[in-house]
Amino acid sequence: MDEKSHTHVERLLNLFIEVLEKLLMATPLRGTDVEVTPSLAHALECIYRHGVCSVGGIAHALSITYPAASQLTDRLVKKGLVSRHESLRDRRLSEIALTDVGCQVVQRIREKRREAVMRVLMRMTPESRASLARDLENFIAAAIEDYKAALETCCHCGKEHLDECIVNEVYEAATGTPIPV
Repeated sequence: MDEKSHTHVERLLNLFIEVLEKLLMATPLRGTDVEVTPSLAHALECIYRHGVCSVGGIAHALSITYPAASQLTDRLVKKGLVSRHESLRDRRLSEIALTDVGCQVVQRIREKRREAVMRVLMRMTPESRASLARDLENFIAAAIEDYKAALETCCHCGKEHLDECIVNEVYEAATGTPIPV
């Protein structure tokens, strides 16, 4: 591939990122009753996928510092989207869980994301949709160089983990075992 082609692909990827941010984050967040920033939405999604989390667990899953996760948690508690309770197993830890309102917000955001993606996909031919899925999997697999990168890339989707996830497949090919859930 020549330099011009590399530049074109890089521009397309940048555009793709912009479109995804608008499609998957900015637009769905406008439809919530409670003001939710993208960083709060990521934290809510993490807690939704994992159920009860510690602040450290949130920090790890979102690849942020413990103080940043603690501040996110404080903001979510103030908005009434999560509750924080002392862990029964270890009183030094807090357990963070979605409130009913927090769960409704996550479900609304997910529904709006799904609708937005479906609107785009339905404007594509079945062949284009299949090609997009295949090409995205190939790109992701090529971008993940080893099992450590797979672990870093993993979304730690918790209860929604799928064995056929491309990140899990790359990790399993390198290690012989699936990503620990």
